[in-house]
Amino acid sequence: MAHRVQELTLVSASDLKDVNMLSNMEVYAAASIYGDPLTRQCTHTDRYGGRYPSWHETLRFAVPPTAAAASAAGSYLHVLLRTERAFGFDDRDVGEVLVPVADLLAGACVSGAQRRCASYQVRKVQCVEHHGVLSVSYRLGTVMAPARRGTERCGGAAGYPVMPPQPCYPPSYAYVPSYQSVAPPIIWPMFALGRRRM
Repeated sequence: MAHRVQELTLVSASDLKDVNMLSNMEVYAAASIYGDPLTRQCTHTDRYGGRYPSWHETLRFAVPPTAAAASAAGSYLHVLLRTERAFGFDDRDVGEVLVPVADLLAGACVSGAQRRCASYQVRKVQCVEHHGVLSVSYRLGTVMAPARRGTERCGGAAGYPVMPPQPCYPPSYAYVPSYQSVAPPIIWPMFALGRRRM
C-alpha cells in the first residue's frame, strides 16, 4: 500500500479551559490517526504555559497518498490535550481536535516543500463546547510505493514506515533520599527510667 509521510508540528494552544482546580496546568498533546492506537505520539509537557502551552514539536505519520484515498478510508487526525496532575492522580483531559486527513492532504502544496499553517478549535472531549485554539503546521512528503515481494527488509510491516519509538507519557521524576548513617534509637528498659515503687 502506497503512503506518504506527513510531518505535523504542534506549535501551541491558546485560551484553553483550566481543568485543574488547585494547581497550574501542565499540558501535553497526544496525537494519533484516529482508530489506530499504534500511531499515538506525544509531545513534551509544557510546565509553565498554563492555559497557553507551546511545544513546537514535530511528529510524523504515515497517511494515504491522496485526499480521495484518505476520505475513502475515513482517516482522522486526533489530537488530545491532557494535563498532568499532582500527587499521582491520573492525567486529565483538557480538550481534543479531530481533523480529517483528507482536508490536510487537499490543503497541502503539491510539492510538499512548504509548510502550511492552520488553527483548529479545541473542543471538550466527546462534547460540542469549544474552549481554545490549537495551532499547527504541516507538510507532506513524496508518495512512497511499497517494496515488491521478496525485496522487503526486516524491521517493519509492509506498508508502515519504521518510526523511532517515542514515549507517550513524559518521564516522571521522583525524589530519592540520600543514604544517611544514623544509629538506631536506643530503647531503655522500663525499670531504668525511674524509681521503683512498691
